[in-house]
Amino acid sequence: MALFVALALAALGPIRNYDFFWHLATGRWIVEHRALPLTDPFAIASDRVEWINGEWLFEVVAYDAQEIVGLLGMSVLRALLAASIFTIVFFKSRRDLLLTAIAFAGAMQTFDLRPSSVALLFVVLAITARRWIAHAIIAALWINIHPSAILAPGIATLSTRRATPVIASALALLINPYGWRALVAPLELMTFVRSGAFINAEWLPSLPAQFPLLYLCVLGAAIAFVVRRREEGTWWRVLLLAGFAFLALRHVRNQGLFFAAFPLLMPRLEIRRAIAFVGAALAIALVALTADHRLGIAPERFPVRAVARLKTIGLPGNLYNPDQFGGFLIWSFYPQRRVLTDGRNELHRTFIPEYAHARRDQRAWRALLAKYRIDLAVDEYRPPLPVRDFVTGAQTTMPASLAYWPQKDWALIAFDDAGMVFARRAAFAQATIEKWEIRGVVPENSRRK
Repeated sequence: MALFVALALAALGPIRNYDFFWHLATGRWIVEHRALPLTDPFAIASDRVEWINGEWLFEVVAYDAQEIVGLLGMSVLRALLAASIFTIVFFKSRRDLLLTAIAFAGAMQTFDLRPSSVALLFVVLAITARRWIAHAIIAALWINIHPSAILAPGIATLSTRRATPVIASALALLINPYGWRALVAPLELMTFVRSGAFINAEWLPSLPAQFPLLYLCVLGAAIAFVVRRREEGTWWRVLLLAGFAFLALRHVRNQGLFFAAFPLLMPRLEIRRAIAFVGAALAIALVALTADHRLGIAPERFPVRAVARLKTIGLPGNLYNPDQFGGFLIWSFYPQRRVLTDGRNELHRTFIPEYAHARRDQRAWRALLAKYRIDLAVDEYRPPLPVRDFVTGAQTTMPASLAYWPQKDWALIAFDDAGMVFARRAAFAQATIEKWEIRGVVPENSRRK
């Protein structure tokens, strides 16, 4: 109990993940319609293709939980989820407090309330399960919460070395609304990622300078396995942890899977109990002292106040937005307004290159706004743009908002620390614009002050 409380207090913090809100909105849609959406109902620029949503069960549960505890309570649930997972890790790892604390510290760098975090629990359960029925249940639940469930048969292969659990796990993966297509969808997404068509920070490699603890743990595991190489049953642990290490080093989003497995697969090291306790306390304290412990959602990540003002104003129309704001705007405005895009890259294969071209070409930019009938824009802050004076030839910079949302065409109606809101002048009555326009302000300049 003491460990659980310590982990929960250390993990307490705001929701920061941009995808959280489109997960909530999807859960709301499913509950209200009592069905799964066949295609994307939220974004106007998404492809009209079948949406293989392998995270629907998490979304329904998350939405129902939010209805009970609210957004403040969801940030508490985030901490309780992290504490629960690593308390289970502690008991499943032969009560190795030091390794559990180190793994907790490593996982919290990317942990949030999202399906991939729940997947950490299934990794722990799959590694430690031995009966075929347990593997079947784990796989069946996992595949409806996060696509990383495709790892389940491989985990069963190495952890049990028996055919029955492997077959049960593989067959259970088909217990989902999409059948075999749910297993293919994550592989197709990885192929799309490797094409270089877009950059998503979660899919970037884990760099040593950013995630030194990950590399130290991988190195420590390698040394420990060399030292204990003669122990019986070591080889499958080596292969399984090496697989998780490869995934974590390859993509930032996979780090949690490695850290969940790390204490379970590491050889038992003989360390004095007092030293292990002090080391564990320091690891947990490091998380507690460096974490942001506010409740709710992080206002520097989401345009909370700007969107609240837009709600008050009540102007209708399609919304322009960068993909990271899409989920929050879907949650805030659907079905009254639809967003342009969001973080589900696999549903925007056509739009992603179109958008990249428009950001570099002024005519293409205006054409994109016209194509999607954009009347309102909720934009992020971008670096100043270089401009050259045609008379003097001198180069200077201008705020990006003035280039993308020129004041003669767009009126600033709200801004906060995370974003800015603009209304297209031609789309609304002049009296309405005059009532709500914030005049004489360039948001980037005000933000710097």
